[in-house]
Amino acid sequence: MSGVAPSSARPSAPPPSSRAASQRGYDRADPLIEQSRLIVCVGPGGVGKTSVAATLALEAARRGKRALVLTIDPARRLATALGLDGLDDSVRQVETAALTRWGARVEGQLFAAMLDTRASYDALIRRLNGDARAAQRILDNRVYQAFSRTLARSHAYVAMERLYDVTSQGEYDLVVLDTPPTRSALDILDAPGRLVRFLDDDVVRWFTKPRLGGRLSRLLPTGSAAATRLLGLLASQQLVEELISFFSVLLHLREGFRERAAAVQELLRAEETAFCLVCSPSRTSLWDAAYLREGLVSRGVRLSATVFNRAYVPSGDDSATPLAWAPPVEPRERLSALGLTALKGAAVHKSAAVPRPSEAALVLLSELSHLRQDAAAYNHAAQAAMERFQERLPPGSLRVRLPELSDDPRDLIDLLHLSRALFTPG
Repeated sequence: MSGVAPSSARPSAPPPSSRAASQRGYDRADPLIEQSRLIVCVGPGGVGKTSVAATLALEAARRGKRALVLTIDPARRLATALGLDGLDDSVRQVETAALTRWGARVEGQLFAAMLDTRASYDALIRRLNGDARAAQRILDNRVYQAFSRTLARSHAYVAMERLYDVTSQGEYDLVVLDTPPTRSALDILDAPGRLVRFLDDDVVRWFTKPRLGGRLSRLLPTGSAAATRLLGLLASQQLVEELISFFSVLLHLREGFRERAAAVQELLRAEETAFCLVCSPSRTSLWDAAYLREGLVSRGVRLSATVFNRAYVPSGDDSATPLAWAPPVEPRERLSALGLTALKGAAVHKSAAVPRPSEAALVLLSELSHLRQDAAAYNHAAQAAMERFQERLPPGSLRVRLPELSDDPRDLIDLLHLSRALFTPG
């Protein structure tokens, strides 16, 4: 029951709207996987976004689709949950046969990969450059190596290119992209345009505009000789030439980048692309989620669904039903109802510090009652926070609610349990 903050104030009466709030319906997540070719999961960190992304892909595979989940952040837990030794840039098929023992047939196939910035850039250079030797010269270029390691927001560019690759060939029925936390997720939307602007920048043209002259100056515009000499003083001649060579390659590949960037921009705003915002009802999480919500709207992107994870503590007999407020029961009455009044005659323990069985039961029941009231208060506060957040959601956006679980998913069975909650109305 993690996430339930203890409270010294015990509610003595049900909150005015608690019963009504607990009965308000939430949506199923089925339309997400039935109507989408690409689902982009965004949200704050630490809210179970990667688990939700994997569960969406798993459910799509169960329904007969070839589904791929792509994660940007290193996710060892995800690899473990999927039964894989690890995740890297290569796409791996997930073995799902074990789920049949739990009565869950998987009609399709599930695949997974993690975006490795360096490996993805290397593969991109090889794809865009038909000459293997020329591609290797680029890969050996020290400026390129630094660029591929440290380019600001490099994950966004890699995600952009990877999305193009896995969606343009039509190999998968559904691709689920798990993005970095919060603000970095918006970089994926900005990356295509930012890359084109970078390639059009005066700095790139300065390094690549040809002119007649010596070996180095052939690549430089008239009047730049002094700047070139200055660069030569600051760095070795070889490094300067590698820098010029690097920018020349970028210019050579610019049209290819332009075409792919335009295709990705169109893909991210296509009717079959769904953005799914994952958050929790905590104040910090909802603040970050509000930033993302407004950022998506300002970029002309449709928010298809909001998944409130860890939204409530479930009742013991039904995980889809939040634990509701109930009038506190006096512990002695509860003992009597359980037929434990005979304990009153039990022998006293030798140590006075050790309570009699009946006293221990009273203490236990009292603590359980307090925990129950705390959980109910948490559910009420979470419901109120989610309702306020939903007031700013666009019309038609799905609202999905998931319960508080005891732990993060550790294997496919745990993902299956999460799937049953995700695709069951709350």
